[in-house]
Amino acid sequence: MQFGPPVQIHPGHDNRKGPSSMTDATGIPKLRDRLTRPIGTALLGLVMASTSCRTADFYSQAVGGQLEVFATRRPVTEVVANTDDAQLKERLILTQRLLVFARDHLDMPSKGSFEQYADLKREHLVWVLHAAPELSLEPKRWWYPVIGCQDYRGYFSAERADEERKRIESTGLESWTTKVDAYSTLGFFRDPLLNTYITREETDLAELIFHELTHQKYYVHGSTPFNEAMAEAVAREAVRQWFRHTGRPKKLKRYEARLGRMEQARVAIEQCIVELEKTYVADLSDDSKRLQKSRAISALKSRLRELRGEWGYGLDSWINDGINNARLNAFTTYEQDVPRFTRLMEECHGDFPMFWEKVKELKP
Repeated sequence: MQFGPPVQIHPGHDNRKGPSSMTDATGIPKLRDRLTRPIGTALLGLVMASTSCRTADFYSQAVGGQLEVFATRRPVTEVVANTDDAQLKERLILTQRLLVFARDHLDMPSKGSFEQYADLKREHLVWVLHAAPELSLEPKRWWYPVIGCQDYRGYFSAERADEERKRIESTGLESWTTKVDAYSTLGFFRDPLLNTYITREETDLAELIFHELTHQKYYVHGSTPFNEAMAEAVAREAVRQWFRHTGRPKKLKRYEARLGRMEQARVAIEQCIVELEKTYVADLSDDSKRLQKSRAISALKSRLRELRGEWGYGLDSWINDGINNARLNAFTTYEQDVPRFTRLMEECHGDFPMFWEKVKELKP
């Protein structure tokens, strides 16, 4: 995710071991709830913006949050040499191996990112807000210097995010706030590894690293769905190749099964989105549209309950919590265009240098 300023990002993800580590904040196996997985956007130029007081306050907290990240950075080599935390040491060493693999096999040099580590002493990095009208799937968009428009707004504290959520809802918009544990500054700065995600299971950690490196490799200004879907597709193929490279066919098989479950959930959610899109443009009264919307969301939850029954876990947030247009837009941002990039990767037979050349020919 690119910090826009501030959403796989992925996104945050459950860091616990066991089946729960296969799910993100949405409860869907590795579907980002920035969807998750982790957000981000370069902060370069933010302070140059001509803003209202509220917008100036937003940029002030964004810059302050980024400076906090910078202030707590330490070289990975130093942390590895001095820490008594065996798990942290193992994860830091793993990330350095992932960076070498990305450089040598995926044509994705890190440009100095992830060679430092920062402990922010909190569970999440940023809180990201999405918004949309009650009867439309057109997302609210925010404009930022340097990086253009994004479909979300990010805050370095839960309190500030909640204040903006309440303000947004007071205007009649629906909202969805998600916790994000990582973002990319698109190569403008040397992004450090963070305590908010470093203890994740290897598959989750590798996905996150490859996702954020993708934003450094190629980024289209003002096209959030294009950038995030590409990063998701790249991360998944990169993880496949990582397991092949390290000779672990059983891990690869489990990962393919997880991606299959993700696809089942994606299809169900997209069917609901298609139905809502038709409803919102139909010649119906607003009350009729609200009724159709309620039925579509109820049908989606029923289908997700079926899937959870088949899998034995997952999807709790989607089933138990509210679903609205803002949340569905957050899903669309990360997942809707993934098949497009997956097909391109297949056409390139997993050859990353070829993929990077071909992707430049695509239109957002």
